[in-house]
Amino acid sequence: MTPDWQQPKTAFVYTDELSQYQLSPEHPLRPIRLRYMHELMKASGVLDLNNVDSPAPRIATRKEIETSHDPEYVSIVEAISNGAIAPGMGEFGLGTSDNPVRRGMYDTTALCIGSTLTASELVTSGKAVVAFAPAGGVHHHAMPRNAAGFGVFNDAVIAMKAMVKAGLRVAYIDIDCHHGDGVQMGHYGSDQVLTISIHESGQWLFPGTGYVQEIGVGDGIGYSVNIPLAPYTQDDDWHAMFDKVIPPLVRAFKPDVLFTQLGIDTHFRDPLTHLSLTTQGFNLAVKKLGLLAVDIGKWVAVGGGGYDLSAVARSWTMALATMANYDLPDEAPKSFTLLSNLTNFADVPPAPNEEPYLNDIQNFNSGTLDEIRSMIFPKFGL
Repeated sequence: MTPDWQQPKTAFVYTDELSQYQLSPEHPLRPIRLRYMHELMKASGVLDLNNVDSPAPRIATRKEIETSHDPEYVSIVEAISNGAIAPGMGEFGLGTSDNPVRRGMYDTTALCIGSTLTASELVTSGKAVVAFAPAGGVHHHAMPRNAAGFGVFNDAVIAMKAMVKAGLRVAYIDIDCHHGDGVQMGHYGSDQVLTISIHESGQWLFPGTGYVQEIGVGDGIGYSVNIPLAPYTQDDDWHAMFDKVIPPLVRAFKPDVLFTQLGIDTHFRDPLTHLSLTTQGFNLAVKKLGLLAVDIGKWVAVGGGGYDLSAVARSWTMALATMANYDLPDEAPKSFTLLSNLTNFADVPPAPNEEPYLNDIQNFNSGTLDEIRSMIFPKFGL
């Protein structure tokens, strides 16, 4: 490991303003989760490390947002945000239970995008070797002309388009339980961004996409990689798929920047999904991404889905500690009392899948691997 990665300069890009709004009273995405995470990070001492800085995010400009979104759609979001009535908002995916409208939605989303842009700028300028913007990533379903899946403006697409414009090749890895369809769409015809999404199969879960056959178009053929998994896939089988696909493809692509979306709705207690990862299984993935980042030299990370508040707080605290090369203790600090029964960072794993179900899961995942090896690997000489 190079000296830069023994105590890597790590930026944690966040402000509590990103947690202080509500999509709707019943909405499963609760931005308050970020405050719980932040307080756990502070109590754990991760933010006090000498190699961890906490820069404030900037606000994305409208010009930056329009690099990836239709100006008419951006105007509708801005008008609604300012209190206007927009009868045609349904055309843009707005006003649904997933994407309710509210005052201030443009401003909070622009700040979220700005946090991701701040992280990417710190890394690409060399001021940090790794930067984590946990409010980002959750917009990975947002499309150029419509909101989708809790996402309004796609911060990952916006940030990576800026990197590509600067002449950088980017490897994007999305470990959210849901397929990163908006990010895939944003770079579907590009050979400068390798998008890899490992997720619960769209056969069972929103957005119903992310099949292996979605491999890109034009110059981008082969640069869109999907790893759909069976429901109830647990840590060992999830990592078996990760190991066989992601490191060899990333190394063959030879990116200038690693960009990771770290959704933790893969957790076995998540109320919206059906994968069965533990916090330690999640953090092992972050450690493996970190090993790839050492070779690449630049690592931008964002958050994503995650609807069990304890899993979010613990997992993203563990992730930041991993990025900073810091070993957390097993026990969570007793001074953290915002969430009840949060005593350890690691989970007691769920019971193993019963044999018939385990065989079905492994057979489904093996079929995915065979398809990837047939359709994607030859493009990279693998």
